[in-house]
Amino acid sequence: MKLRMQITKDPEIRFISHLEYARTISRAIRRAKLPAAYSEGFNPHLKFSLASALGVGVVSYTEFVEIELAEPMEVELAAKALDKALPRGIRVLAADAVDTHHAALMSQAAGANYRVTLPYSRDISEAVTAFNEAPQLLFKKAAPKTKAGFKEIDVKFYIPHIDVTCDGAATVFAFDCKITPTGSMKAVDLLNALNEHYQLDLPVEMADIERLNLYRLSKKGNKVPMLNNDAVKLG
Repeated sequence: MKLRMQITKDPEIRFISHLEYARTISRAIRRAKLPAAYSEGFNPHLKFSLASALGVGVVSYTEFVEIELAEPMEVELAAKALDKALPRGIRVLAADAVDTHHAALMSQAAGANYRVTLPYSRDISEAVTAFNEAPQLLFKKAAPKTKAGFKEIDVKFYIPHIDVTCDGAATVFAFDCKITPTGSMKAVDLLNALNEHYQLDLPVEMADIERLNLYRLSKKGNKVPMLNNDAVKLG
């Protein structure tokens, strides 16, 4: 039996690393005394996984953890036990049981929806239109482990469209970002690419980045929730 739970990374822990986030969840699973399965061998470890790595500084209301159990347990009881064992900054929002032979959680995540808020008041409608109409937008992303020190990516492959609103004090970006088996794209890279191509001078270091939704794709290519509609909801 596997449990899939929707969890958060709230603002107060937005600056912890993905590794520390995973370690925190691992410790909470033990504290919750869930009948989690362990791998075999000399160094057994908990059988759990996260859907997609989240960048440092990014808030999320839609992370997912999948835990393999050694014996069945009622979904709601397991979700409440884990929620109680988690520290401030991580909450369980919903949970469901999934087939043990189901495809790996990480391989199912196909895209995420983001909201990025900046203290910025310039009119950038022309740049937004130009971006949305562009067939391609190349950006050199730092990659220290490569010989060149960077890799060139097509922003439009990951983020084909952006919606932008401004209330006079803040500018808000809303967009979907593709997740592939070989990686995805960070919201800060989108902002840096916009600055580079359209000379916008966006204050990237002040961006408030939120991941609002994570989804998979159906066989027809439609967006599908990571949890079924009848999943147990908490809170």
